[in-house]
Amino acid sequence: MVERLTDRMRPFISEEGSVINEGMRRDSVYRYPFDAVREAILNAFVHRDWTRSSEVEVVNYTNRLEIISPGTLQNSMTIEKMLAGQRSARNPIIVEIMRDYGYVDSRGMGVRRKIVPLTRDFAGKDAAFDLTDDYLRVVIPARPAL
Repeated sequence: MVERLTDRMRPFISEEGSVINEGMRRDSVYRYPFDAVREAILNAFVHRDWTRSSEVEVVNYTNRLEIISPGTLQNSMTIEKMLAGQRSARNPIIVEIMRDYGYVDSRGMGVRRKIVPLTRDFAGKDAAFDLTDDYLRVVIPARPAL
């Protein structure tokens, strides 16, 4: 499922580069840090509130990508705690399954070690996190036009 989503998203999160490669083609250039996008999408599915009938949403705008996960943060988790690397899995069985299949590596550190620094380095802007009673939204800004 993750691979299918990634393959379908690729044309929307990349664009044709300006440099021609040795094969006389233009390589695609990502508008967002791919590993940060992957982490945000995996988090949205793994940590979502499965008691809600809403879908995980991935929306591409001209200047940002938004990943919306149904439900608020679990237990006493806050955005500040999440950014600091505190762990609190809502769905520990799903986390373990995703680890067994190689999708999750260091539990609880993806936001702090991937989304935040990769987005800052890639786009020159910070990722934003918006929390309500209904969802957690991660906003990844696009790289400025080259």
